[in-house]
Amino acid sequence: MADEKSSIYKVAIASTDGESVNLHYGKADKFFIYQIDDETGYDLLEERQTEPACLGGSHDNAKMEESVMRLTDCRYVVAARIGRGAGAVLAAKGITGMELPGSADDAILKVWKYNRIQGLFN
Repeated sequence: MADEKSSIYKVAIASTDGESVNLHYGKADKFFIYQIDDETGYDLLEERQTEPACLGGSHDNAKMEESVMRLTDCRYVVAARIGRGAGAVLAAKGITGMELPGSADDAILKVWKYNRIQGLFN
């Protein structure tokens, strides 16, 4: 059985409207932060502004680090696309980056399923 700490977590979704996953991580200027409780569902907590780090094929290292630091309380970050550089910085902070374009509801369901499966191996 999962402990309380692992069953409640946050997910940051790169989105223009909070309803669809439609932004590239490096181009996102905001993330919608959802809290997922594996037992009861999920809720939108807040919208966070960030400074886009993408420079069209590369990224500004300082802006990338700052962007990731604003999301360190999240276990997962979901975007339409996540470049290798952003993925590496997220992973270094213990955050799992996922490319799940489409509706936010579908993305949250996939994250929930993924997290449940990961819990089987812990």
